[in-house]
Amino acid sequence: MIRFRWSDATPSDRPVFLLGSGRCGSTLLQSILNSNREFLIWGEHNGFLRQLAEAYYRAAHPHFPAADSLGVREREKRLRDPDRWIAWDNLCGQDDFRNGFRAFLRSMFADPEGKCPRWGFKEIRYALDADDNSLRLLAEFFPEGRFVILIRNPIQTVFSMIAHWVLVEPGVSLGAAELDEQILSRTVTWTEQYMQLGAFSGAHASRCTSVQYEELHRRETYAALADFLESSSFDYRAHLHRVHGAANKTGAAVGLLRERIELLRPRVEEIARPALLRFGIAASAAGMR
Repeated sequence: MIRFRWSDATPSDRPVFLLGSGRCGSTLLQSILNSNREFLIWGEHNGFLRQLAEAYYRAAHPHFPAADSLGVREREKRLRDPDRWIAWDNLCGQDDFRNGFRAFLRSMFADPEGKCPRWGFKEIRYALDADDNSLRLLAEFFPEGRFVILIRNPIQTVFSMIAHWVLVEPGVSLGAAELDEQILSRTVTWTEQYMQLGAFSGAHASRCTSVQYEELHRRETYAALADFLESSSFDYRAHLHRVHGAANKTGAAVGLLRERIELLRPRVEEIARPALLRFGIAASAAGMR
């Protein structure tokens, strides 16, 4: 396994990563963090770090030269030696390889002017399954990084997902059976993602915190977040008007969705309960009761 050394970190490498499912409030929190001039939290990027992490961990190989074994000229000379087996000769050693990936990642998100030391991003597409090494990559590359996990009442989350992403599609007309399938399928996906996020949080407890969507209006939430991020306060009140829920949507399709999700409430709660418990949240505290 390739190891990250503390000596590779720079004082500015204290990134912040906002994680969670879709419709969990990550965009709102992104805006609030950016109200502090110390932060530069970028938006979603379609989860491309998943492919980067897969490439990185696939390429880690014991035949790569150690960082202190040979210089560039010696490596080139060995490469041209007809008596050697050169199939795994590379210009980059393991450390060079890691630092190259790390530099690429910083080039995508760190402040190019260096004015905002707390760079980062928000993304809803990580930890969807156990094969995703994106968060492992971030934790390994940036040992001073912080992870904030947003979690919202799963009933409201699933309702908002379907109302915003499914029913708005042109020509979409779902009956009760199709809506039930959507509700249960998205609840399972929500649960699996938060189980993975919970496992990551447990493995990196000192570097992770969770924030409930339902608590984003409270001053105490931001006092605790500022303490966790070792930063000053955030202007959260100026951004709360950006909350656009699905509860105020009208129409026959939304009415049917509201009816079906209420009928399925016991099953949704049963499916989601393990993930809520993983974050120490009771159903009542999540707004499900």
